[in-house]
Amino acid sequence: MAQLLGRKVGMTQAFGPEGEAIPVSVIKAGPCKVLQAKTVEKDGYQSVVLGFEEVEGSKIKAKAQLGAFKKLGTACFKVTKEIQGGTAETGADLNVSQFAEGDILLIEGVSKGHGWTSVIKKWNFGTGRESHGGNCQRKMGSSGMHTWPAHVIKGKKMSGRWGSEKITLRTVEVVKVVLEDHLLMVKGPLPGGRHGLLKMRKMGVKKAKQVQKEKAA
Repeated sequence: MAQLLGRKVGMTQAFGPEGEAIPVSVIKAGPCKVLQAKTVEKDGYQSVVLGFEEVEGSKIKAKAQLGAFKKLGTACFKVTKEIQGGTAETGADLNVSQFAEGDILLIEGVSKGHGWTSVIKKWNFGTGRESHGGNCQRKMGSSGMHTWPAHVIKGKKMSGRWGSEKITLRTVEVVKVVLEDHLLMVKGPLPGGRHGLLKMRKMGVKKAKQVQKEKAA
């Protein structure tokens, strides 16, 4: 199974075979090193641990992490992530050549963090009037109940932290692969900002029926 780590570069557009414009996200994907391959027999589940963005050992301050790289007998990496369900041999080098145009990927990322926000920004609540003595422009308003049940209903939309959550996209289509620059262009937007870390795994290939429907449209 093909899997890889990468960073989001940004968005642009590509052109399909009929000249149609396709919005694409550009990913700087790999190269990655397989640091460890876990199996059901030995570890109880199947996964691979990938190393991404090789760095000098002096830049890694954690002695435990340095010791782990020394034990594996590999170079040091800035990012190490485990991808469950993946299969690969320990020590193998992975790059974008695993993917091809039309592949369907599962991509995981972290959405942009917006900090602590009010109900106006987080839930799109309406504001109070801004003239003639109004003093409740961006407040939430009443959140309590009457004598019964005498508490705030669980799940009520209130102010709180917004963003910085794990987002999983399961049907992301590969539009173009640029092997020499380690770039992957996929259809549509991806979670997170520029340089955000992404985990990707191949789920299948675009079905012929789906291609025919798009051509007919």
